[in-house]
Amino acid sequence: MKRADKKLTEHYIAFVAKRSEESRASCADFDRKNAQCVTRLASRGVTTIPKLIAALPDLSSKLKGFGIWWLAVTKTRRGENVLLRMLHDDPPFRLSCAATLSSIGGPRSAREFIRIGKAQLASSSPDRKWLEAVIYGLKLFDAPREAANVLLTIYERTDLPGWLRGNAGDAMGFCSPLQDRRTSFFRRAWTTALNGLDHTDIEVQFWSMYVIMQLAQNDSSNRKRSNACFAAALPRLREIAATDHRLAPGYWWPMSAEAEDAIYVIKHGNGRENDAGERWLGNKERGPMIRE
Repeated sequence: MKRADKKLTEHYIAFVAKRSEESRASCADFDRKNAQCVTRLASRGVTTIPKLIAALPDLSSKLKGFGIWWLAVTKTRRGENVLLRMLHDDPPFRLSCAATLSSIGGPRSAREFIRIGKAQLASSSPDRKWLEAVIYGLKLFDAPREAANVLLTIYERTDLPGWLRGNAGDAMGFCSPLQDRRTSFFRRAWTTALNGLDHTDIEVQFWSMYVIMQLAQNDSSNRKRSNACFAAALPRLREIAATDHRLAPGYWWPMSAEAEDAIYVIKHGNGRENDAGERWLGNKERGPMIRE
């Protein structure tokens, strides 16, 4: 039986079975709701992935949300066309379509997100929801340099809200141009990140520390490089490490812990084994995320 013809019920049972017993226990409610979606789809004759793709735009909100997620889980590349259409035609699901396209899409999807991003950034009043979708769509691509430039431009734009700039900074961590210190891209990213440490918005501050860590990495695939150029960030990072104990937006560790990690990377050229996430793993509190 071809993988595409395999029943959704069989796909989902196999998906759950592959996970650890601990994961199945912690995700029991999540799995139960998803299994209900599979059953409801089957009752409508949607029993295989090709049938799911064909039916996706016309499903109910709950089943549509499951279907988009399931295409990402199963890495179903053939869903790219319908997701690109829904990206434009179904605004409530724009972000979820973008997120799935980032994992299953190819050059066509990358070009479309780049096109949308450039058009919005050229506007006198860019649509923040579209820019958020662009960030989601380009975040996991092995994308061309144009994609990295779109993300960097969003990160640089001081007229955009901090959460959007922070999301772009996060996505930039996947961009290979970030590691080439000979480029204008590197210099722009470094200048923006350094200025971001003093920004009034906590998300710009937090993600600027993250960007600095990515810039300062001396990965084994690259020749060893001096991190002396990052000394300008150390006084402010030390101040944050000593005094700013607010929980980072959406995370369970404080700004001070992120600053400590950034200082470590600048000094050593690589991340510490016991990073902020591990040091604060037991803390169940989350930093507030403010969206306009």
